[in-house]
Amino acid sequence: GGRMKMTRREFLKSSLVAGAAVGLGGAGVLIKPGVAHAAANSPNLAKWIQPIRGLGLGGIPTLSGVADPFFGGSTTFYQVTVGEFTDQLHPALGTTRLWGYRETGTPVADQRHLGGVIITARGQAARIRFTNTLPTPHIIPVDITVPGANQAQNRTATHIHGGLVPWISDGGPFDWWDPSGNHGLSFLNGPGSVLDNILGDPIQLGEADYYYPNNQSERLVWYHDHAHGITRLNAYAGVASGYLIVDGIGNAYRTSGVIPDIPSTFPLVFQDKVFVDPATINLTDPTWSLVARSDVQSLGSLWYEHVYNPKEFRLLKSKKYLTPPNPSAIPEFFGDTMLCNGTVYPLFMVEAKRYRFIILNACNARFLNINLLEVAPGTEIATDPKTLFANLAVNPPGPSITQIGSEGGFLVTEVAYPNNLPFNPATLTGNLLLGSAERADIIIDFTGMAGKEFILYNDAPGPFPAGPPTTDYFLGNPKNPIQPAADTGPDTRQILRFNVITAAVADPQPPGPILNPLDVDPPLLATPPTIVAPIPPLVPDVPPAFVRDLTLNEDFDQYGRLRQLLGTTTPGVLPGFGREYLEPATEIVQAGSTEVWRIFNLSADTHPIHFHLVNVQVISRQPFKVVAGKFTPSGVARGPEPNELGWKETVQMHPGEVTSVIMKFDLPVVPFNVPTSPRTGGNEYVWHCHILEHEEHDMMRPLVVI
Repeated sequence: GGRMKMTRREFLKSSLVAGAAVGLGGAGVLIKPGVAHAAANSPNLAKWIQPIRGLGLGGIPTLSGVADPFFGGSTTFYQVTVGEFTDQLHPALGTTRLWGYRETGTPVADQRHLGGVIITARGQAARIRFTNTLPTPHIIPVDITVPGANQAQNRTATHIHGGLVPWISDGGPFDWWDPSGNHGLSFLNGPGSVLDNILGDPIQLGEADYYYPNNQSERLVWYHDHAHGITRLNAYAGVASGYLIVDGIGNAYRTSGVIPDIPSTFPLVFQDKVFVDPATINLTDPTWSLVARSDVQSLGSLWYEHVYNPKEFRLLKSKKYLTPPNPSAIPEFFGDTMLCNGTVYPLFMVEAKRYRFIILNACNARFLNINLLEVAPGTEIATDPKTLFANLAVNPPGPSITQIGSEGGFLVTEVAYPNNLPFNPATLTGNLLLGSAERADIIIDFTGMAGKEFILYNDAPGPFPAGPPTTDYFLGNPKNPIQPAADTGPDTRQILRFNVITAAVADPQPPGPILNPLDVDPPLLATPPTIVAPIPPLVPDVPPAFVRDLTLNEDFDQYGRLRQLLGTTTPGVLPGFGREYLEPATEIVQAGSTEVWRIFNLSADTHPIHFHLVNVQVISRQPFKVVAGKFTPSGVARGPEPNELGWKETVQMHPGEVTSVIMKFDLPVVPFNVPTSPRTGGNEYVWHCHILEHEEHDMMRPLVVI
């Protein structure tokens, strides 16, 4: 759900789920939206005037570890502090107050947004001691009516997103702790824990140890906050960083020259933010000064939407509903200014050769549909006022984007994107399409292009797939509350600029295929019969132990606010099929077993569903009907998209479709005994939507492995 909710419903009704009896219940009533409220907007910030931040000295700090004094040389020991700091994200802004990670013992003055990157090798385990020094109150206003949020505002829980780790190191919502030693029900990695007792290196109050085996194929995982009730705010405040695992297969690809080497490999982390503009804040958001800290009122402070506005979001009103508080949770947050690698609209000077970029969509809610387009030197992309896409006659496609991997490592085969594919609302397809938390490991070959300039251009609607034009910021959009001047933001379309210079050493893409299908690791559970699109639905190689039917739902909370829920296909205590996170676990699985999950989407949004512990394989998508409470797939089933031929842990699930995934619930091997969860029994993980506002309210459920 989200802004201009009902126009999206009308759109969906006509073009996406025609004929599918989607059980929207009370949420399906159509009403006319009001006029869009002008939320606060960032100031006009000049684009492409600062270089992109790389990793290491002068850029995004990486962590240096030492051989672990207790587990030995096959484990690296890192020490990380979670704290508050300031950073300069654009020359025209004041410093921005942020929360984030830094190496313990390094000066706060050297801390940078997204700092704390770890680069490690497969099989080289990590033990990380996190020290929580966060102050209270939060730098973002906290709605204490969200489940879990009525506790200390300086709590954190470190989730290694995509990691195959023991549950006590997974960093689930109840793994939180604060600087004073208060902690959640499932916090078993602090003082007196199994890690403390093994090591004889006392964990102090305000500290927690996490153990990651890193026994996974080459991939970008990342670590970010997951504290119950404030995950969306902590992640937005900056508590996130990258974690790259490299392996022998990747090394062989590099050595043979089919993929670029490490010096030509860069992460590209995209986020959307809004910055406080004191010149307009009193007009657009008169209550910010009442709900936010006094030191986050100045130019460049992070702003986050905190008023539940019925002109933007569906709100039920009657005697049975309370009045939403201020600050209030909202269904989704969309920023107006794009950051890449932690700064606003950076410029990337690339040589005329190949590069490998590992893209992470780290936005709270925004999807990205990325095309690489050419611009004349010094100019920008002009959006066609009729199509609302770039004019390809003026801005032709740049060199093709070749995807070689996703969240779970290398794909079966590379996928080439032609860069001339705007988002198509009828088919929900585009060029390179990434939901929140999805990754794409790509190669771009700039050989022969010295002197040319290119822009990564995003035209995905927010909310996806049928958001209103008000959340899509670009020069010439009449629906934006304020207009950018030329070459400035707000802009969520033009997200990174490449200017190509002559290469010191040429490195063109060698001819022939890049990937070997046998290098997918571990082997797939359902072998694709073809790797040429369209791919038919996949059949598991071995019948799964169990087929589990689940649902994605919307309803309204006690304040009449729209919220999202996971559920089963059996009605629970709530009306409909949705279940709150705190209800008893229904997804209880046997360690070592293989299951197919059929997930029926009853909502109007595409949800990027993230699974802790496991990687999954997409096997099919299909329309469905609900007749007399019975869920029945109907219509034509299709297989995974070409860039889903491999392992995933965050999967797009579209409205009116059942998405089927297969997974094997193997637990990691670790050198200590893992206790069971005092909260759920067994090994406590979760699965949830990675639109963070959905996850928090309340689209998350336990995943218990026994």
